[in-house]
Amino acid sequence: MTQKNQPNTLNDSLEITGLTHDGRGVARHNGKTIFVNQAVPGDSVKAKITQSSDKFDEADCLEILTPSKDRVEPFCEYYAICGGCQLQHLSLDAQRFWKNQNFMTDLIQAVDSKQCKTVEPLIGTGIGYRRRARLGLVINKKDKIARLGFRQKSSNELIDIKNCPVLSPALNQAIQDNRAELLDTASRAYKEITFVEADNGIFINNSTDKADDSESNTTALPYYQLNTEVNKTPTTLTLEFPKNGFIQINAEQNKIMVNQAVSWLNLEPTHKVLDLFCGVGNFTLPIAQQVSQVVGIEGEKSLVDVANHNAQLNQLDNVKFDKANLFNDMRPLPWFKNNKYDRILLDPGRQGAFDLCKTLGLLKADIIVYVSCHAATLIRDIKELEKQGYRLTKACLIDMFPHTTHTEVMVQLTKTQKATPKVKKRPIFRL
Repeated sequence: MTQKNQPNTLNDSLEITGLTHDGRGVARHNGKTIFVNQAVPGDSVKAKITQSSDKFDEADCLEILTPSKDRVEPFCEYYAICGGCQLQHLSLDAQRFWKNQNFMTDLIQAVDSKQCKTVEPLIGTGIGYRRRARLGLVINKKDKIARLGFRQKSSNELIDIKNCPVLSPALNQAIQDNRAELLDTASRAYKEITFVEADNGIFINNSTDKADDSESNTTALPYYQLNTEVNKTPTTLTLEFPKNGFIQINAEQNKIMVNQAVSWLNLEPTHKVLDLFCGVGNFTLPIAQQVSQVVGIEGEKSLVDVANHNAQLNQLDNVKFDKANLFNDMRPLPWFKNNKYDRILLDPGRQGAFDLCKTLGLLKADIIVYVSCHAATLIRDIKELEKQGYRLTKACLIDMFPHTTHTEVMVQLTKTQKATPKVKKRPIFRL
């Protein structure tokens, strides 16, 4: 592909008709696709070409001639320079529409979707939803001023943040309460300060803290609660987690996501279920309430230890957690070898589970529910599961990260005996 760096202001206005995965407007000009920064579907704009290639051009928006009905005023004072959010200038409904549209389009083009039922996006609050935030702390080399905040757009420089509207009120208050003390500890060495809102308070972790010293056996771990239902009776699970460990940032959406995943597994009391990349048991324990046995596999020993503790805390004795590097060959391991599972749930990170999916068919599960924060790797892995006789039967987007270009998605795959069809693939722009 030929790349040319020749800025050129277009004489014609551009009509924005779509949105890319990274939040740029899509237009056509003289038969060529143009991706326009800060433009949204429905806008008519004046633009300047910044990069040109054989197949598409990239451009900056110079002037909005006619604004889209979905264009809104950003609600954050730092939005123009902060790298945290990318879509505050687009209404929340339109954000969800285009995220869902892009995911479903890619999914349908790439895999056999004839049996797939698409579900409306799972949505929630768009403001004050984050219960976890990682801020940078450093003395700026240029002006020698200490800063606590987030990185600027396309830069390693920090913006000093006093309040972030997408953080929960409790997190914002904790940042304000601790700002002065933290700024006093700043140095030229970059540090990360993590604030987590748990159901039992705010927990702060410094990246320079030693792992052994940050949490002693006498220190209470943060926890959150999940509302579930067993035999139509409401119950509550308590899940502890390391204060420097992973937790879904959107508490409201996490509860909705867990309940939907459990529903899509179609569980029965006699089932044996495998939960891969299980963390501290976010999905495992709700599943355990409804089945005979659950095996949870996680790569980090600290999380496995907390997960086993969570099973005891919730008086669930039908759960077993083990440590394994799920990017290695799992076939020789006892929990995989010569085992059959009725259901499988997996929730890997952005890198997906490509090699693991090549062998999941050996476990003979009738249903697999796959949760992912990266649609492209999910789709890639579905193709491997198709080769083992699985078909996509349900799909939905979960609005876990409002006002950003990030998404959480979930699919259900069902085992069939049909041969793998040949799917005609159409080109997809992946930016």
